[in-house]
Amino acid sequence: MDEQIIQQSVQQPAYQSAAAYKPEIKPFDNVFVFLSAIAGFLFIRYSVFTFNGFFTTASVILTFICCAVYVIKCGHRPTASQWTGGAMICAFAFTYSITSSPLLHMLCTVFLIAAIFWWVQAVCIKARFVTKFFPSDLLRTMFVQPFIDFGGAFRSFGAKNNTNGRPSTVKPIIVGLIATVPLTFIVAALLASADEGISNIMDNIWSAFRREDSWKIVCELLWTVPAGLIFFGMLRADAKQKLYPLPSDMYYHNKLSACKKVSNLGIYAGVTPICVLYLMYVISQANYFLSAFSGKVPDNMLYSEYARRGFFELCIIAVINLGVILFMLTFSKKSGSESTPALKTYTCMISGFTLFIISTALAKMLLYIGKYGLTRLRLYTSWFMVLLAVIFIVLAVRAFAKRLPTAKIITAAFIVMFGALCFSRPDALITEYNIQKYLEGEHEVLDMRMIESLSDDAYLSALKYVKSGMFEKTDYENHTGYCENIKKMCGRAVDNYENEPSLAYNFSAQELKALYTEYYGTKS
Repeated sequence: MDEQIIQQSVQQPAYQSAAAYKPEIKPFDNVFVFLSAIAGFLFIRYSVFTFNGFFTTASVILTFICCAVYVIKCGHRPTASQWTGGAMICAFAFTYSITSSPLLHMLCTVFLIAAIFWWVQAVCIKARFVTKFFPSDLLRTMFVQPFIDFGGAFRSFGAKNNTNGRPSTVKPIIVGLIATVPLTFIVAALLASADEGISNIMDNIWSAFRREDSWKIVCELLWTVPAGLIFFGMLRADAKQKLYPLPSDMYYHNKLSACKKVSNLGIYAGVTPICVLYLMYVISQANYFLSAFSGKVPDNMLYSEYARRGFFELCIIAVINLGVILFMLTFSKKSGSESTPALKTYTCMISGFTLFIISTALAKMLLYIGKYGLTRLRLYTSWFMVLLAVIFIVLAVRAFAKRLPTAKIITAAFIVMFGALCFSRPDALITEYNIQKYLEGEHEVLDMRMIESLSDDAYLSALKYVKSGMFEKTDYENHTGYCENIKKMCGRAVDNYENEPSLAYNFSAQELKALYTEYYGTKS
């Protein structure tokens, strides 16, 4: 039966097959409508408008628990491996608590949205890790499935209980609360006028509200409704897989087969000049590239120019080569299971050229970092270079190993590397590296302006070095100035905690506040 439904999805989009039949509204749907609204509000408030450390971590974990309860209530049972994936999601949620880096918070939010959406989908379709056509399935899960049953929340709100035919008790409760809001304000005003204690309580509540930006609150509430609808629509569409199935593998195979219209000879003719050009380029620039491995800079070239030129070359060539490989694999008449030896050779050649350029660019970047220190841009671009290298290695191996689970390997590599990036607290690593190189005498100056541009993770690492007394052990005359700058920098951060307590809701900020108070006292 399921196979017939999947085959139907090949012939027509899933949303068309569902249009003629409205899915059954379960007794618990009207409860999850409000839970979805709460999840939407928490997401908008703590993951979009501001990252609130411990509160953001808690909101992500509660949202995941809500998803897990819903799919289980709908009759789906996560496997042991899927529960492991859920534990991974909860672990990544602690990124907001262990680091104060806004950049990492933003990247982690995008990752967790995709991870939670896919986890629900994977449980409902009984997928192990990733599907064969994972990129397409993930995009559909995030940008199509939630909107298929976008109005499901309105139909579920106040719907009758299907098991006993009685109307839901949720709707009267909400309507009653809303109807008595004006009366509640009138009674509160009268009580405040009659009693000084109540008046003080009301003043404190109103002061707390006024401290918030009213326009920010209005915006948060406006965005809560669509966020909740998307969240509930995702749950409903994924749980009703027989009505809203993902396209089958045959569907994608047919789509890809329809694209294979370009002659292989035409592909080879177009790619050959590119490969020859790359080969000539590598040979002519051998001294330029290979000097990175020997730790030298070519004559008449600055370090900054050397590394910067290598980075842009990497980006441009990698994007071009990745596009060329995808074009060959998608549009060649004989590709995939019918791939010719020539197509495999060209795929490996292009991947090899890219890997060579990535390796030399990495070597140059390390040379540049050793000379001028580490920055956020240099660290993140190096991380991206390594990820690119993994992708091209997998593409090269795939040319000869057709059964290689490409999507699984690349996804797993990305998750591992992204986890290492999140939990290593990059800003702290950057600061520790630069200060250590300065203390060892390899760097003449310490770029305090760059450190001040980082998050509180960097401030904490710098303060630990000051407290340890390692700056005083150097022979540099300007170490006193660095210590004073670090004190002022950390003092401003501690003052900000007093003005906006939410900034201190992470472990780095808490430790920084405690260490600063212990070393310098309460006054900054």
